[in-house]
This record gives sequence, C-alpha cells and structure tokens, in this order.
Amino acid sequence: MSTASPSNDPDKVRQDIQHTRAELGETVAALAAKTDVKTRVGGKATSAAGGLRQRLTTASQSAKTSATQMLRTASQKASQRATTAKQKTRQAMTTARGSASAGAETTGKTESTEVTSARAVTAKVGTAVRAKPVPVLAAAGAAAALTIVAYRRSRTR
Repeated sequence: MSTASPSNDPDKVRQDIQHTRAELGETVAALAAKTDVKTRVGGKATSAAGGLRQRLTTASQSAKTSATQMLRTASQKASQRATTAKQKTRQAMTTARGSASAGAETTGKTESTEVTSARAVTAKVGTAVRAKPVPVLAAAGAAAALTIVAYRRSRTR
C-alpha cells in the first residue's frame, strides 16, 4: 500500500484508491490461494503423480534392458553348453565305436582260439576212442540204461 499524499486532488486520490484496491485484491487472492487446501493438495498430487510416472517409466525401461541382457546371456550360455554336450557325445561315440571294434577283434581271436582248442580236444578224444573203443561203448551203454530207467520211473508215478 502506498502512503497517501497530502494532496487534495480528487483524481490523484481516485488513482491511489484504485491502486490500493488492486494491491488489496492481490493480497486477498494470495491469502485465498494459501487457505484453499483442496487446490493445494490437488497440485501436490498432480506433481507427485508426474514424478511417479517418470520413475515408473525409468524403472520399466531399466527392467526391459536388464531382461534383454539376461536373455542374451542365458542364450549364449545354453548355446555354449549345447556345443560342449555335442562335442562330448561325439567323443563318447568315437570311443564306443573304437571299443566295439576292438572287442569284435578280440572276440574273433578268442573264438578262433576256442575253436582251435575244441578241434584239438575232439581229435584227441577221437584218437583215444579209436584206440580203445570198449570203455567208451561201456560208458555210453551205462548212460543209455540209466536214461531208460529214469524215464520208466517217471512214467509210473
């Protein structure tokens, strides 16, 4: 508010009154704004909501970036592990094939050795039977007699 001048000029007094009224109106409006709690809370809520939206947007972008990086890392690790598994499988298959072929060679040698041994034993037995046929015929006859007796007993029961 301005101090009133001691002049008695009516126009000057009217201007002072209008100026004083304008200042008083501004002061009342400022006081009214301070006492209008609903508007002040609404303004703060709008400001807080805007800040929250901004933080949510930032967090969302950060989460998307992290998820993308994690997906890439997991994909790379899975690819590396699959490659390692393929290599180990190939090595195992190669080893198994080698073992199988070595086993087949060993089995073939064993079979040929066993066949040779069996032929040698058969030849010895054949030679022994030709030299003394009576004991062999007696043993064969005794075995046949026991078989017949066992067969008849099982039929009578």
